[in-house]
Amino acid sequence: MVYMRKRLIAIVSLILLIATAFVLNYGYTEKKVDNAKNSSTQEVSQKAVETSAYTQGKYIASGIFTAYREEREINRSRSIDALKEIVENKNTSQATRDEAQKQIIKLTEITNQEMIIENLIKAKGFQDAVVMIGNGIVNVIVQADKLSEEEVAQIVEIVSRQTGVSLDNIKIMTRLD
Repeated sequence: MVYMRKRLIAIVSLILLIATAFVLNYGYTEKKVDNAKNSSTQEVSQKAVETSAYTQGKYIASGIFTAYREEREINRSRSIDALKEIVENKNTSQATRDEAQKQIIKLTEITNQEMIIENLIKAKGFQDAVVMIGNGIVNVIVQADKLSEEEVAQIVEIVSRQTGVSLDNIKIMTRLD
């Protein structure tokens, strides 16, 4: 009994560590978004962007938007892989497995919501968008110089309808590629 209790504590601690890593990564990504927003005021020539993409060994079709999506996907995959290990571990208690399975389902639902919202925003005529959902907050980065009040209202309506998040927790930023 004591052995199972210790194991349960270890697994719960692992889940908390994963959640903490996810939150810290979200904060790190938020800083990168802020830095990206600040750097959007500086002019960057197309040639410099192409050279940068070339030196990275690949052509980036949508630049920063593709990079945000790739980073988001890598972090999600890591979180889901860690949770799958907990689910597949035969020594893990059923309650812990169930909780890990619920978290996997939640992350999958969030990923689907982000993809749907991005596609709906593009369907409204925007060139590109990246959506990041976490901790009851939705961050949207739209490829545009600036947004009119009508465009902001369209985006907020899409996000609110798809997520149920209140208007106060929807943050919209613009970014030129």
